[in-house]
Amino acid sequence: MKQSNLIGYPIVIILTAIITFFTLNNCKGPDRPIVNKPTEIISFSDALELYQTYTDNRSCVIKAFEGKRDSTLIKLCPSNRKPNENFMPSRSFYLSKKFLDQYMAYIKKITPDSVDITGYRLYLGNYPDKEKFENGKPIPDPRRNTFFIAPTTLTGSENIHRGFTFVDKNKDGTPELVFLENELADPKNPIRGMNRSKINTASFFSLSSIFQEELSTIGNEIGGSPPY
Repeated sequence: MKQSNLIGYPIVIILTAIITFFTLNNCKGPDRPIVNKPTEIISFSDALELYQTYTDNRSCVIKAFEGKRDSTLIKLCPSNRKPNENFMPSRSFYLSKKFLDQYMAYIKKITPDSVDITGYRLYLGNYPDKEKFENGKPIPDPRRNTFFIAPTTLTGSENIHRGFTFVDKNKDGTPELVFLENELADPKNPIRGMNRSKINTASFFSLSSIFQEELSTIGNEIGGSPPY
């Protein structure tokens, strides 16, 4: 009996150690992947400085332009807008996780494998002072600043990440890749004039109801929030 006990105790100890080891490991859960901090991350103090600098050098100018038009502003920036003293400039924009996930999945789906998506470019814009676009789509925040987003790809030897979308330039049912910079820079561009209504409809689409006639890659309708 003594010999049996001498043999059994080490086995029990070893089994206990093995069970304890696996139990503790299971309690810890799966290891989290190592994520390096992006170099583009800025400090909270830097963010405060950026916000205040915009307040001092941009927001005040926008409020003056929208609120009380004087002769100098009218000369520098001719506009048919009527002054609105209660206007508050946009200071932030909200992009939901659902929108971003769905947008990137949509872009990946409609972009051919031959086009390498290198990133996403944000374009600044301003909502017209009216309730609807020409295609009848409601304008979220009239007069406020906004931005629209488009995927980018490298072009030629310039090594420039240009935003792109797909437009049926020849109206033959075959969308072609178009670089936004080429179209936005020249308001008299024949492509823009020829497809104005189609591009308008495609460019400000709602991802909850994808516009099928054009394979637009441009996302907007996020609105602009006043200061908080």
